[in-house]
Amino acid sequence: MTGLTMVAFIRVPADQAPALTRYEDAVLGLLPSHGALVERREKSADGSAEAHLLSFPSREAIDAFDADPARAEARAGIDASTVEALRFLLDPEDGPDDIVLWRFLTDEWFSILLEKGQDLADVDLFLLADVLFDVDHYVAAARGLAAETLPEAAELTSPEITFYAGEQWVVRFAEGAPDPEGVLVVFDGRDPLRLEELDADEAAE
Repeated sequence: MTGLTMVAFIRVPADQAPALTRYEDAVLGLLPSHGALVERREKSADGSAEAHLLSFPSREAIDAFDADPARAEARAGIDASTVEALRFLLDPEDGPDDIVLWRFLTDEWFSILLEKGQDLADVDLFLLADVLFDVDHYVAAARGLAAETLPEAAELTSPEITFYAGEQWVVRFAEGAPDPEGVLVVFDGRDPLRLEELDADEAAE
């Protein structure tokens, strides 16, 4: 992928699934005219949710896509009051040992950490979507697991969420923990799995 990388998520009630498919077919079909590409398009089993990995040549191309009149026309076929949508620009940073950290530019407390040989195709986009749509729920779940062993759990603040290839991801509470490096709650899919303490090297990654 070159240029700018974007992840986008959209979901509607199940009875709106056919309208969502028609809308996305039309809107994603506009991307090539703006020099953009659909790198991945994934749909839930019932068609009520989609996750996209997109590449754009520039911010100007994103603006032009957003302003395309045909996009507005396509929206007329879907009940906007039922739509939930999120999108984020991702910026890669090279780290040691061929690690790449993809930071979410619009929400810097989210990131994706990929090891050597991995790329964004290895990331579970629907897991990202579920977490990002209901982030308060997952942060509360992480704090709840921490409360089982840390009496200071209620004071944990400044959550940072990092996704990896596969099903595991983490919430790091950077402040409020007895350890100055913070604490890490590991999730397996949608479920909190365990609590880990950080050393200084891990916290700096």
